[in-house]
Amino acid sequence: MVHEGNDSMMRKRVARLLIAIGCLLFASPGRSEVLEEPIALVGNRVILRSEWEAQTALFAMQTKRDLTNPAVRDSLGPMMLDQLINDQLILIVAERDTTLKIDASAIDAALEDHIADMRRRFSSEDDFRAALLREGLSERDLRVRFRRDVENQLLKQRLIQKKLAEVNVSNGEVREFYNSFKDSLPAQPAAIKLSHILLTVEVTPGTIEGVRTKITQVLAEVENGLDFAEAAKKYSQDPTAGAGGDLGWLSKGDLVGAFEDAAFQLMTPGQLSGVVRTDIGLHLIQCMERERDRVRVRHIFMSLAPTAADTAAVTARADSVAGAVRAGGDFCALAQANSKDEESQKNCGELGWYPIEEMFPEFKTALESSVAGDIVGPVKTQFGWHVLRVLDRRTRRTLDIDEDWDRLKDIARQDKTNQVVNSWLADIRQDTYVEVRPLAGSVTLDGTGR
Repeated sequence: MVHEGNDSMMRKRVARLLIAIGCLLFASPGRSEVLEEPIALVGNRVILRSEWEAQTALFAMQTKRDLTNPAVRDSLGPMMLDQLINDQLILIVAERDTTLKIDASAIDAALEDHIADMRRRFSSEDDFRAALLREGLSERDLRVRFRRDVENQLLKQRLIQKKLAEVNVSNGEVREFYNSFKDSLPAQPAAIKLSHILLTVEVTPGTIEGVRTKITQVLAEVENGLDFAEAAKKYSQDPTAGAGGDLGWLSKGDLVGAFEDAAFQLMTPGQLSGVVRTDIGLHLIQCMERERDRVRVRHIFMSLAPTAADTAAVTARADSVAGAVRAGGDFCALAQANSKDEESQKNCGELGWYPIEEMFPEFKTALESSVAGDIVGPVKTQFGWHVLRVLDRRTRRTLDIDEDWDRLKDIARQDKTNQVVNSWLADIRQDTYVEVRPLAGSVTLDGTGR
């Protein structure tokens, strides 16, 4: 963790968390740490075994591959290592391109999406927080660990977009592609076109005020002589509570928003912040040490989590909105007035087409027998309550060059894009030192040789 001043340790813990997300156990009996073993060099960059294992675990989970099957493991392992090498090759070129700029707001937004995606992979918020606690991590630790990774990912995306901006396919190329691959092209999946109104469980002003009162009382105790570290152990809800709230040394950019602003306003050891609100809760911060561009702080954290009353209120509201739609209310107007999905809200709640097999299980069950025009719900997911309107449905069928011209053009362009990228990567690789290090025995995902 950060307060240990040990990035390697945090990488191990985050790797274990990523593996836990996939419900996969790579550790053999008695093995207590993810191996920090370099398995490849790309230029002067190191790819660690723990990174490879974690990425392979996530890919296996996302693609529903069984890593307990040796054949699957042996095929995925080299493929994922090659992908990690390619990522580093692209990043090397991207960092040399001075025309590529990523602003802080884009990084912040992508980072929040990344953390939210991790959270969604757990069955509940409590399970997510329990997994963090088991690894001695906080959400702040995840943001510190992933911020640079997210920035690098955005940089790579910008470079690839720039490289592929001129890749187009002619009508003749689309026909040639279709005639060559029509027997192996994916079928048009069964799909459903939806609009929704999303209502989320939000912390009410009363709940916020209650938490603010509690943390203000703690601040008063500290100002009246209670040792801050002891107060953190007694009151803080952060995993760092046992260490007196010690967050270690922070540099600008390690954190986002109000917490970082408040931390860097503290100039002298012992100095206290006021109550600081962030997206996840309320904090008290104390300066421990200060250097020119770094500060070491400890904090006390209290979560702003919705109460049972908050949940009941949004449930009732979702029922009310669904009732209004069924009574003939204008779905578009109700979506624009009530939905918390900012993207679809602008378009009357429309979500577009979704393959049925890729929908949330809750949607799939609720919509199983629905037809165009039906109002379904409220349906509860990890995002909140959804009032759904079925706009259209289509059955699974083979692709037709006339009916599915736009999709076939996209597939043909993607195929051409892949060829361009592969050729480009081969050129980069010729100019870059790449070494894949041999391991003791065969490369396996349990960290042992065979």
